[in-house]
Amino acid sequence: MKSLLVFIVLLLLAPSQVLADTATLEAADGWFSWHIVGGEAAGKKLYVRKSQGNITRVAMSGEYCGFTRREPATDLGELSTDDAVSMLLELVMNEELERDIRQQALFGLAQSGSERAFATLDDLILGS
Repeated sequence: MKSLLVFIVLLLLAPSQVLADTATLEAADGWFSWHIVGGEAAGKKLYVRKSQGNITRVAMSGEYCGFTRREPATDLGELSTDDAVSMLLELVMNEELERDIRQQALFGLAQSGSERAFATLDDLILGS
């Protein structure tokens, strides 16, 4: 249930055409992806896998970092780098999620190349 709330937040940050399908997607399991446009992470894709109402995997892929799945991903449109970073930060900071999911989101932040992500990582590491 807690992971479902995070997933809903992710959907709310997604492009407006996705919001019409929010009720359908809340109940759906599988892979979901967003194509990142603009900013440092442009050209990469953010992936989230949901199973039995819980987020079970988070990944980022791009030109130099591939990511393979056995199942196709439902494309939820485009996100800016800033929105993708916000989504990943939401996952990293959610202490109710399992540690490996939070670590995957943290790795995605590092892969984003975003100055905002790096500043946040510095704050987490240095305790500023």
